[in-house]
Amino acid sequence: MEQVDPNSANGKLRPHLRVVTIVLLSLTLMACAELRSRGIVSAEAEIEDRDTAAEPFTEQTPGIAYDVSIAGVPESDLLELLESSSQLVALKDRPPATSGALRHRANNDVERLQKTLRSDGFYAAQVRYDIDHDTKPVKITVEVSTGIQYLLADYDVRYENSPPPEADVRPDLEDLGLHIGMPARAPAILAAQRSLLDTLAGRGYPLAKVLDRKTFVDHGTTTMTASLAVDAGPFARFGPMTIEGLSTVEEDYVRGLIAWTEGEPYDRAKVDATRGALSKTGLFASVGLTPKTEVGPDGKLPMTAALVEGKHRSIGFGTSFSTGEGLGGEVFWEHRNFFERNERLRLTLTGAEIEQALEADFRKPGFLKRDQVLLANVTASNRNTDAFEEQSLSGAVGLERPLGENWRVSGGVSGEYSILEDEQGEETFQLFGLPVRGARDTTVELLNPTRGTRLKLALTPYLGKDSDNLLFAVATATGSAYYAVDRDRRFVLAGRAKMGSILGEETKSVPANKRFYAGGGGSIRGFEFQSVSPLDSENDPLGGRSIVELNAEVRFRVTERVGLVPFVDGGMVSDSSYPDFDQTFRWAAGLGGRYFSDFGPLRVDLAVPLNKRNIDDGFQFYISLGQAF
Repeated sequence: MEQVDPNSANGKLRPHLRVVTIVLLSLTLMACAELRSRGIVSAEAEIEDRDTAAEPFTEQTPGIAYDVSIAGVPESDLLELLESSSQLVALKDRPPATSGALRHRANNDVERLQKTLRSDGFYAAQVRYDIDHDTKPVKITVEVSTGIQYLLADYDVRYENSPPPEADVRPDLEDLGLHIGMPARAPAILAAQRSLLDTLAGRGYPLAKVLDRKTFVDHGTTTMTASLAVDAGPFARFGPMTIEGLSTVEEDYVRGLIAWTEGEPYDRAKVDATRGALSKTGLFASVGLTPKTEVGPDGKLPMTAALVEGKHRSIGFGTSFSTGEGLGGEVFWEHRNFFERNERLRLTLTGAEIEQALEADFRKPGFLKRDQVLLANVTASNRNTDAFEEQSLSGAVGLERPLGENWRVSGGVSGEYSILEDEQGEETFQLFGLPVRGARDTTVELLNPTRGTRLKLALTPYLGKDSDNLLFAVATATGSAYYAVDRDRRFVLAGRAKMGSILGEETKSVPANKRFYAGGGGSIRGFEFQSVSPLDSENDPLGGRSIVELNAEVRFRVTERVGLVPFVDGGMVSDSSYPDFDQTFRWAAGLGGRYFSDFGPLRVDLAVPLNKRNIDDGFQFYISLGQAF
């Protein structure tokens, strides 16, 4: 402890300080007592101040439960926007410990909601709230008076510093997504600024920047005007490209994906297209594509591609089980840069109770043309089903190209040698085919689509020989659609339809492995694999020349990881080349469970036939990876 000399200056001042402190405390207490007696400061106010301070939420302080509603706004996107901005709504499951803290939360909501309303063009909106403590839980009503929605009166763009672009290059209001008289919504105004820079970058001005932005709100005319000061920068052309980060991928392949040639006017859309093409190769863990910050004296803007190669080899496996097909599995090895130009070679070994197969699949992008893919496939298989036994070797080669925005089409030649045994005995077939396919896909997710559509069309004419010459064609069309009911896509309606026809030969002349069969996990769940078909005297499937399948599901997530899927499947196979709707349509229904893993949904389905035959089991059970369709 510090020793103080009583004769020193500090020692002499210490008693005086004590006296001054006691006097000040006495005056403070007397002043508070006087104010309280006059009602200026109340004990309740002091408690509220303390309550407003943050207090830990524990089981001993369960909080004040409340219900909240926003009144004055009809059901609309605006109401959803207000609810998503409200802390009272977002934190309802975490009630505050005191009434003061509840009022504090409501006061914060007033400014938050007013800011949200202003962003939607309601600049004169008023927000108030009422708390009814007499109800349990406490009832909070937020009253919103939106007032009139202000309109856009003018949007002025001024070009400063650099010479302005030519008049036909400058974006107009339509280019920016604006028009005079539209609601003065902040998102649209901000989006117009981004669109202005993007449009200029697409017309040869990649270094354009906004110097200043001002907005003016006129409450007298209930309008808004906006003004932008823009430096367009110099006009630029694409300059030399520098590619960094390549180790195993050939540089000339990467340069072949560039969507522009040096000397062309700069166009951001082509930069984005090149970035997308590089990303879609699957060869790179990251893709950076940026221009330099200055245009060279020749008017060209150098570009840099900073690439980080990913792993090009992978192995994987999958498994499935159903009561009709038994246990099955596959293992694959894949190389995505086989000849160092994004060639993909995939070897797949399948082992199941009814099928064993070895398949080699090869894809070479950029074959002869930038957007053309060379396809090749060789498959050796052995199958033993109730319909037929098969040992076969097949191969195909073809070309695939995009058609429009979402379509891909392919065509080629195929050959097959097979030994088949069915109810007619054993026969050997040699087939030569000309497969033509088209596919349209607007979905995003591969294994768990929640929106969009898929359509697949296929036509393969066959010329072949067994004991006689054969000439027939197989045509199929399969479509599926997915619709998310809610914003979070927890409830999804999914439907699928398939139709097919074989033309040119009678059913008994068509090789058994080319006929149509229905039933099983990828077809009509509830019926055994291939069993929905014309049957022979021993109730073994014969197959047919036409097929119709329908599937409908309601997919909903119970939690982030677990989902339930009630479903209905139906279909038929006819002996004629066109569906015979006088035949009985086989229906089945069931309930599925989904576990949404990081690599896709694990599917478990239980289905029962609704109009079963004597040969049908009471139910079928399926386990696999991915949705049914």
